[in-house]
Amino acid sequence: MVTARGPARSRYLRRTAAPISIPRDMAIAAAKELGAYYTDEAVARFLVRWAIRRGEDTALDPSFGGGVFLEAAAERVRELGGDAPGAVFGVEIDSDVHREFIGRHQTLNPHQLLCADFFSVGLVDLPQVVAVVGNPPFIRFQRFGGDERRRALARAAEAGVELSQLTSSWAPFLVHAAKFVKSGGRLAMVAPAELAHAAYAVPVIEFLRKTFGSTRVLTFRQKLFPQLSEDTVLILASEKGQPFARFSSVDLIGPAALERFVEPATDLPRGAAVDAEAVEQGQVRLFHYLLPPKVRHLYQELQATRHVTRLGALADVGIGYVSGHNEYFHFTQEEADRQRIPREYLRPAVRRGSELRGVRLTWPDLTALLEEGGANWLLHITEKDGAALPSAVARYVETGVKEGVHRRFKCRSRTPWFGVPHVYVGDAFLTYMNGDEPKLVANEAEAVAPNTLHIVRLHALSAEDLGGTGLATLWQTSLTELSCEIEGHSLGGGMLKLEPTEAGRVVVATPTKARQGLEGLARELDDLLRQGRRREARERADRLILSRGLGLPKQEVELLRQASEALRERRTKR
Repeated sequence: MVTARGPARSRYLRRTAAPISIPRDMAIAAAKELGAYYTDEAVARFLVRWAIRRGEDTALDPSFGGGVFLEAAAERVRELGGDAPGAVFGVEIDSDVHREFIGRHQTLNPHQLLCADFFSVGLVDLPQVVAVVGNPPFIRFQRFGGDERRRALARAAEAGVELSQLTSSWAPFLVHAAKFVKSGGRLAMVAPAELAHAAYAVPVIEFLRKTFGSTRVLTFRQKLFPQLSEDTVLILASEKGQPFARFSSVDLIGPAALERFVEPATDLPRGAAVDAEAVEQGQVRLFHYLLPPKVRHLYQELQATRHVTRLGALADVGIGYVSGHNEYFHFTQEEADRQRIPREYLRPAVRRGSELRGVRLTWPDLTALLEEGGANWLLHITEKDGAALPSAVARYVETGVKEGVHRRFKCRSRTPWFGVPHVYVGDAFLTYMNGDEPKLVANEAEAVAPNTLHIVRLHALSAEDLGGTGLATLWQTSLTELSCEIEGHSLGGGMLKLEPTEAGRVVVATPTKARQGLEGLARELDDLLRQGRRREARERADRLILSRGLGLPKQEVELLRQASEALRERRTKR
């Protein structure tokens, strides 16, 4: 049986149309801290109107917070001539919020509104309903641990869904919530946009396909929750227990568009048909379906051609070194001279994407960074060096001990503490946090880089055939720009993040015809990019690599360019 739980604000998000007795700025700050979504009444009303279609329908919000979904459900049932008090059920973990809601809504049946952790609730505690609606808690895996994680993952496993330890709380919550949907019933919930790109969300997509006859995922060009950094989608799953018929994606302008659908069950567009099994197998992402069909099909065709290659087939992509204390381990030229650190203990380092200009990083580029006062020398002491350090280096190490650098987590976890590991000279650098498009720049200076950049190391054949400069040149096309937008994922503030595995999926045109001219094209693109003439550089790369090399018609190249710009604009304006 379920047992009531005390306050748990630090663990579960609150969802309410107007946060209870909390000033708006404090509510938004709390939302960002807790990963909370404050559900707009229009969003809640839309989901409820889609899910509840007859007066005798029953509804459950499994984490009701301020009660915006319960209020909308009660209103909808009354509108359809049903008995609202008997039709509405809810669960809320926070005893203070639960008590406050019960006090404000005495017309609802308090025995149907449980104060409990939803993961401890079973079918002995609540009946199955026609409609489960709500906004599940979204706690990232870093703060979602202990007994709560074990209980949540166990509930998902009971439903046949094995979720990764990297799973955020919303995924097992949604799976467990579906248990309370009657045969033929519906589930309508908010979910983070991670559903469309995160690897841990793939089992959830498979679960929806196997559990419901029809599922629609609603995406929005304008954010549902503009005050928060988290991006979201809406999941509409119906016909529980029926044979799978359709999985689709519907893209809308913004939350205001929901008001147009008076009866969403009949008014809502069917959307683009999603190949859910291909998503489950990692062949495509839900995000692909934001593209117009012509572009989507063109992109899929190009991926399959012999002269278009995934970056992961050409190179290994990994993070740079972790120093443990950047200020201590990096020097400006002036600091290195003052400390009298011998040159053989210093490695040139590029530390951030803004230091990468053009197609190649050269030694004059690094010299310019040092002359501008950049801390672009890394103190690099190998294990064999540690036994007999020059006096100047030994003194600097002693200074680190006095300042407690050796007690830093990364430092105390290695031997010797002052030997920064995993310092590699890659063939190229790749930015992974990007406001515009990701940069891939050849490492002609033989510099190293910390984990603020990805290190690209070409496979033997690629190194011989292309080299870092050739790869960086091929990277500059509209096809690769579009691929970065598709394979990466959007973060708050319009940033695009490329994890190493995502970067490995980015496609690059590698036509034989264009390779003879790569060196000349590299010089031309390098000059244009250093002058800030990005559009001209891309047009030149498109002409030589896509049009002349791959033989793409001008209109297809234009399709790729427009799609890339549309996705980037969508991301940066959110």
